[in-house]
Amino acid sequence: MLLWAQHCVRADASTAVTDRLWTLHMAHRPRPIARELTAYRDAAQQPEKTAGGTRLHLGLRHRSDQAFTTGLAHARAYAAVHGHLAAPIHSRFDGFALGRWLSNHRKFPAMPPEHVAELEALDPWWRPPWTVMWQRFYYQARDHVRARGPLRPDRGFPATSFGLGEWLYSQCTGYDSLHPAQQRLLADIGLTPEAVRAARPRRKNMATHFQRALACASTYAGTHGTLVTATTDTVQDGLKLGQWLANQRSKDRAHLHRHGTPSPRAQALSAIDPWWNPPWTLEWQRSWHQAHTRVEGGHLLDAAAGFPGTTRALATWLTTQCAQFDTLQPDQQDLLARIGITADRARGAAARPAENEADFATALGYARSYHAAHGTLAAAISTVHDRFHLGRWLRRQRQHARTDAGRGTPPSAQTKALSAVDPWWCPPWNLAWQRAWQHIHDQVRAGHRLDADHHFRSFAPTQRAWLRFQRTHYDDLHPDQQRLLADIGLTRERARTRPIAPYAETALAHARAYAAAHHTLAVAYSTVHDGFPLGHWLNDQRQQARRDTTPNARHQALTAIDPWWNPPWDLAWQRAYTRTAQARPGGPPADVRTWITAQRTAWDRLRPEQQKLLTEAGITSGSENAAGQRCRTSRVYPPSPGLDHARTYALAHGHLSPSADTHHDGFPLGRWLVETRRKARQGQLALTTSRALEDLDAWWNPPWPHTWQRTYQQARAHHDTGQDHSPTLHRWTERQHTRWTTLHPQQQHLLTTIGIVPV
Repeated sequence: MLLWAQHCVRADASTAVTDRLWTLHMAHRPRPIARELTAYRDAAQQPEKTAGGTRLHLGLRHRSDQAFTTGLAHARAYAAVHGHLAAPIHSRFDGFALGRWLSNHRKFPAMPPEHVAELEALDPWWRPPWTVMWQRFYYQARDHVRARGPLRPDRGFPATSFGLGEWLYSQCTGYDSLHPAQQRLLADIGLTPEAVRAARPRRKNMATHFQRALACASTYAGTHGTLVTATTDTVQDGLKLGQWLANQRSKDRAHLHRHGTPSPRAQALSAIDPWWNPPWTLEWQRSWHQAHTRVEGGHLLDAAAGFPGTTRALATWLTTQCAQFDTLQPDQQDLLARIGITADRARGAAARPAENEADFATALGYARSYHAAHGTLAAAISTVHDRFHLGRWLRRQRQHARTDAGRGTPPSAQTKALSAVDPWWCPPWNLAWQRAWQHIHDQVRAGHRLDADHHFRSFAPTQRAWLRFQRTHYDDLHPDQQRLLADIGLTRERARTRPIAPYAETALAHARAYAAAHHTLAVAYSTVHDGFPLGHWLNDQRQQARRDTTPNARHQALTAIDPWWNPPWDLAWQRAYTRTAQARPGGPPADVRTWITAQRTAWDRLRPEQQKLLTEAGITSGSENAAGQRCRTSRVYPPSPGLDHARTYALAHGHLSPSADTHHDGFPLGRWLVETRRKARQGQLALTTSRALEDLDAWWNPPWPHTWQRTYQQARAHHDTGQDHSPTLHRWTERQHTRWTTLHPQQQHLLTTIGIVPV
């Protein structure tokens, strides 16, 4: 740019020409150049103050060379590490924005020849006549060839990753349309014209892939005796067997849920291991297999003696099965019988010598000593008191007490003795909760009190957070937990009615004044009322109200001011409704009438509460309005170009859930869909456009987050093609299992179609 500038200087140019010549867009103004150009323009506008004309400072070129030298040093270091300069545009190297620097130099046609030569010495293709993305994929393929040998296109590029294999196959299918230099580069990595013609797609033949995976599963089962010990990171003969088995289990559960019978693939796996996908947890089956292996090795499981000769974890598991034998499934009981644990032996395990009266009295003495020191028997399993494993002993007693309660039998003498020491030694909730309550209870007895504003500042940060959690989720607690909290001063009334801080009182006063003037609190984020940031404060309150299950005093006061201050729909809809509900002498304006028409058109997609509000304002559904009024002719608008792009994209991908930055044939389809969804939720989308999009994809505008729908489409594509889930998709699938009850019914239906069912 400096060379161009120095050759374009005209001393006799007029002021208008000079202004146009030296006016650059702000994005293209480096700071030193901007200062020099400003000084030059000011001098040109006042020639009487300038002697001998005006010239650009030649120091600019010096500073530009210094900037290039700095960028070149980073480019040289990057090329030494990666072997090329096809860095992504947003990448940084050693804190330097190298990707942006290279992109700017690629777009600069008047670079000094010496600068171009220095960059070409690092990478001859640093500025290719095709896209840098193509060049980046090519370097990835080149590195793969150097590290792992030839590509073997005739076998579908078997050793490459899925993305790289797909890219290589696309180069083979479009080989004739490539630049001659691109063809030469591909030939350097083995993709000659002959190899290109013999190329096969990267996708797997699912039947062949299943037979190969089945053979790997048979080999693994022959070595380990079962398939349940294969974890998600287990690899057998180059196949990710653990992940593949996890996918097969999900598909089998979905098939059973729909058809009631196992699929042919599940039957083939059952022939290898009948319990490869048990109806109980895999951990249970793995523990049973561990015990079964010991029995086959000649070890006798002696339930009466406490299973000597086994590991501590296995002995604990076996003891638990004996205590819960009657609650197990029949198949689990049959499996336990195969390792020698029958119903009679399981019941006899409770009367082993370690549980006799003398030993229990000794252990009870340790329990009394521990309770005297700590005030509770909610000890962790690893607790050792006076060299006695009290934690494990108490856990065993809890198992017996819960088993008796499950059978409906009265409490045993041992249970009554422990209850006399600590009534909450075996609570129906988590022991960690009981330990936390005991610590705070001891502090309250020592003089600590719950402060009036419920910030709990007199307690440690961990205990303070625990108390706040109990206050927030008070209604979800067990009644006995609520009684225990009342003993330390946290009653239902104090949990519900927290005092309002002075700042909140001021905010509520502004909210009352604003609502009195505007009849709503559905304000924008930037709203300021008499100097108070009311919009910002209300936004914080809405976020807190969505997190808390119990409304606090501030939120109750806001509800009294405006029942719809935090609606479950968009605030823009609530503001438009408030304008509609206001009476005007001349009737509603044109924009309000347009909004009312849109609500009648989208009536069936509104929430029942929205329909009730509209009905109270005299607005009914479009069908009711049409029954008594004559339809008027409306203006016909040309269809949006986005609809054609959406139709083409849906035909190619099967859905309309692209990311926001997706472009289709140069059209910003992702951004267009985002804006269209926003219009639909505000009731401003034309009915013809809405129906056309619903015909292309029924879930183009789902009632749940769009990111969920996009991830679901990725999982569906993997399910339809039989691909293994990536780690990210696998974690997403696991989250759906754990959050199943919180999902929308339609989300649950969609998940079952791809084999994801509740566990």
